[in-house]
Amino acid sequence: MYPQEPDRVSLAALPTPLIRLQRLERELGRGQIWMKRDDLTGLELSGNKVRKLEYIVAQALADGCDALVTEGTAQSNHCRATAAVCAKMGLQSVLLIRPQPGGVPAGNHLLDLLFGAKVKCFPRERFESDRREIVDSVLADLKKAGRKPRWVPMGASEPIGCWGYIRAIGELAEQLRSQALDQCDVIVPVSSGGTFAGAVLGKLMGRFQGIHLWGVPVSDDVAFHTREVGDLCRQTIERFALPVDFSDSEMLFMNSYVGEGYAIPYPAAIDTIRLLARTEGILLDPVYTAKAFCALLDGVRDDRFGNSRPVVFIHTGGIFSDFAWPETLLPEPH
Repeated sequence: MYPQEPDRVSLAALPTPLIRLQRLERELGRGQIWMKRDDLTGLELSGNKVRKLEYIVAQALADGCDALVTEGTAQSNHCRATAAVCAKMGLQSVLLIRPQPGGVPAGNHLLDLLFGAKVKCFPRERFESDRREIVDSVLADLKKAGRKPRWVPMGASEPIGCWGYIRAIGELAEQLRSQALDQCDVIVPVSSGGTFAGAVLGKLMGRFQGIHLWGVPVSDDVAFHTREVGDLCRQTIERFALPVDFSDSEMLFMNSYVGEGYAIPYPAAIDTIRLLARTEGILLDPVYTAKAFCALLDGVRDDRFGNSRPVVFIHTGGIFSDFAWPETLLPEPH
């Protein structure tokens, strides 16, 4: 697609569907709402992460690596996707988890173990204060054991991983053309930043002026993500000599949807999960997609989205974490 594009291993089921949420539209009584089903990328519903890992794994294999090491929480979608990819490709996965999960393994953490990942758990405070030393020690131990490991940052959010969504936006643009959607708003959840950075760069590379991208932070604030996503965009441009002019003004964010913090559900997000489940039979998750979909719903209800032009939500996956919050997600009895 692009002369600068690095090699990738084909792991995802692409293209993912673009569908219209007509029952939700009728429920709301307004708006034209579409969804890009990146929760259906395959490889056990690995969501947006597998798009990034296609490039990272290709590079790791080319370098002779036989293990991937990464980090996250017990319900990390990225850790679970990394474990699944490693199982498929015959690599060892090592997951650095904080904090120690309690009780019987559930959701993503259960899948980590089923996929054969080696899980090392740390108190949150210790991991945050000694992160570099912990990572270096784990990598050194693997090398002593005869492995050749590759470190993968949280969320696979590194320059080569950004190609997953550079390519995805080109895929979306083709689908929008086939539906005669010349102008639309596109909403993307934002945490580690690689998905949104890739989407911004994909829009610029493809010169898709009709796509108006919005990032919805589900962790940290807009100032943090402006800095981090901007830096990741600039690193990717430099590393791959991308022919684009980038400035922070290319990034549009919608604030106030983090709640009390990352991976802490709040009532509006839970209501949103229930709404989409009962109207469309589609599951969101309480960490990423439900919070970002709250931003879409607010925009539709106050006529900012879906009325003068359609709105598209990129569903980045994560439904396995629903099983870690059963009491929270249970519908209220009627």
